[in-house]
Amino acid sequence: MRTSKSPGTALKTADLPAHLGFQFDKIWTITGLLGLSLLLQSLLPAPRDIWPLAYIAMVPWLIVIGGTSKPRWVYVSAWMLGFAFFLINMAWMEVPTGAGYIALSAFLACYFPLAACPIRHAVRRRRIPLSVAFPVVWVGAEYLRGIVLSGFPWFFLGHSHHGVLPMIQISDLVGAYGVTFVLAALNGAVADVLFWRIKAVDPGRRKGQRVRAHFSIAFASLLLVATLGYGWFRLDNSTLQPGPRIALLQQNYPNFTDRAASDLQPGPLGKRDAYFKMMEEARLENPDLYLFPETAWACMYLNQEFINATPEDFSNPIFESWQGFSRNCYMRFTNWTLETGASLVVGSSSSSPSPHSLRTQRTMHNSAFHFTPDGKPPARHDKIHPVLFGETVPFRYGRLRFVYLWLNSLSPFGADGYEYSLTAGEDVHVFTMTTPDGKKYRFGVPICYEDVMPYVCRRFVWDPETRQKRVDFLLNISNDGWFGQRNEQEQHMAICTFRAIENRVGIARTVNTGVSGFIDPNGRVYNALGVGETAFKVDQVITDSRVSLYSKIGDIFAFACAIVWLGLYLDYIGVRIIQRRRMERATRQRSLNRS
Repeated sequence: MRTSKSPGTALKTADLPAHLGFQFDKIWTITGLLGLSLLLQSLLPAPRDIWPLAYIAMVPWLIVIGGTSKPRWVYVSAWMLGFAFFLINMAWMEVPTGAGYIALSAFLACYFPLAACPIRHAVRRRRIPLSVAFPVVWVGAEYLRGIVLSGFPWFFLGHSHHGVLPMIQISDLVGAYGVTFVLAALNGAVADVLFWRIKAVDPGRRKGQRVRAHFSIAFASLLLVATLGYGWFRLDNSTLQPGPRIALLQQNYPNFTDRAASDLQPGPLGKRDAYFKMMEEARLENPDLYLFPETAWACMYLNQEFINATPEDFSNPIFESWQGFSRNCYMRFTNWTLETGASLVVGSSSSSPSPHSLRTQRTMHNSAFHFTPDGKPPARHDKIHPVLFGETVPFRYGRLRFVYLWLNSLSPFGADGYEYSLTAGEDVHVFTMTTPDGKKYRFGVPICYEDVMPYVCRRFVWDPETRQKRVDFLLNISNDGWFGQRNEQEQHMAICTFRAIENRVGIARTVNTGVSGFIDPNGRVYNALGVGETAFKVDQVITDSRVSLYSKIGDIFAFACAIVWLGLYLDYIGVRIIQRRRMERATRQRSLNRS
């Protein structure tokens, strides 16, 4: 029983937790540790990039999880830590939608207490070293965060090392999750050592803590050495070859949900002319391909169904008014490729009538079009992973349509009743280009946030039927102008570097307002344009003959961690049930003894 009722008082041996020889309850101690962890974690994402802190950033939180005696405090404080973390580091989301920013931060914060529960159970009941329990659970949490409700694979612990090339080469084995695993193991080892070195109330438990601390040091050190060794080995440029010369075209046109602010920007005609003027300047450097960002300008639909539609095909007169402008853009792109002999990739909307559909009269897609010098109609890829609420609203069809209408009305795009939801593409499209000197290349075009989704980029690269690499490089087109000149653009580029390593492909990306640039198959960024710049870059995208293990197996490692995480939860529930039954039996026995 307690020696005193005041918070923070030591406990007698019988009352101590199963694993630790101490525990603390003082609210200021917990608050201080959580505040320190919040500070350290918030210094990791780009553009701050203080990556050495990633080795200790989670340690104060782990001490709270393992050392606090009141579970309710652990879980509530974990959610508050997560909520504050996302509010601070995802502040760029407030620019397009303040309500969405708060709601998304509150939802993502739930992964913190969901991770804290099995970590606490593993440490206090099962005596599993934190160097093992924490990386398994945290990787599982990141994996689920990356796929649940369309997924938000942002702010992974491993992303902090996007510029530390030897550390992140293991991404070609198990993805960016592998980098997270190593860093989490190091955090767990530091926490285990601290638990060992803190003077325990029960000296008998110090031996077990010492054993676990020594194991954690050895395990985490082995992981670190193996990771760095593999990284230096894989940083071999002998398999890299220069590919086609690509012109990245970046303008600085922010987007606004507010109509008044949007009207202050140049219109589609002005933006189009600015891009063609930039192309004339880039032409002097003889690129093999010109790359435009996603939605370089509005009111443009380049799919054949729209370009060749008759007036009877348009139920909405506004689409008919945009057809002339779209045809003009289409012809200018075609003439440019015929004149220069270069290819051209541009992001645009697609609109197709659906007369036989009972769901909608018109199908809308976010698409990428590839214009070639042979004058044929451009090949097209429709985005297969629309951004939830940004590009599509759930429950559009079916019995829950009333929920869809309500959610649609909450969006700044659908506030007036306009149904802006896009339809997802059915599959990736592999484009083929031929340079003026006759070389052929294959490439895919992940659109916008498709390049932060590990499984989407893998789908572009790996052909499951032939079991071979089906592209030589990737082109990412994005429009990050919705977020002002905040940190989102640098964070987006940092995450994209992992897609290059995971699949051993070079990437060229063009982004409205930035950051545009090239990434080689080892994750090195070169010839980049910063946020807010209006300029172009022409350089060769790099190809790689290597086929990565990650391309072959995907997220099996992260999925396995999620399964183990679930197993720890089930074990926790089972232990609680057994404990409750024992308490009930003991209570009944005491009642019988009294009677």
